[in-house]
Amino acid sequence: MDRISSTSIIPSQAIQKGLRELFAMTHTWVLVVVAAVLLLPLIFTGLICVAIPLVGFGVLMYHAYEIRFKNPVSDVWIDRDHLLMERRGESERIHLGDVRSLNLSTYNNPPYCVMELNVPCRWGDTVTWFPSRLSSFGEMPTLIKELQKRIDRARDDQTR
Repeated sequence: MDRISSTSIIPSQAIQKGLRELFAMTHTWVLVVVAAVLLLPLIFTGLICVAIPLVGFGVLMYHAYEIRFKNPVSDVWIDRDHLLMERRGESERIHLGDVRSLNLSTYNNPPYCVMELNVPCRWGDTVTWFPSRLSSFGEMPTLIKELQKRIDRARDDQTR
């Protein structure tokens, strides 16, 4: 199996995953107490006018990943005629013949790949992932071309 998704030093999905785990493990009353302890000094010193926009920006950045990309997948491996995808601890095995279209958007940073599926997986019929800039297949455009060839070959095998 070859990994074809990118890994960065501080991936935003890892930050989201860590925050979700923290929120799931922590009782609500603890979060309320921590928020009150942090906000009371800001209210009394007048810095709340600065804190509210900063908190709003933080919340927006936290959700921007989900807002901008539909069903982002963190890890993608290619295994012969299947893709193994992982997202938030869940994994899905997708047959390459079930891929309707594969589009690479290189005009964004980071570049991302949008896959539309004929047979919806647990995350829906559209999945987004970030291809690795360098993989065992070469650079990103070479990787996508190789993946498209495998998709076409798997479709041809299904129709026979």
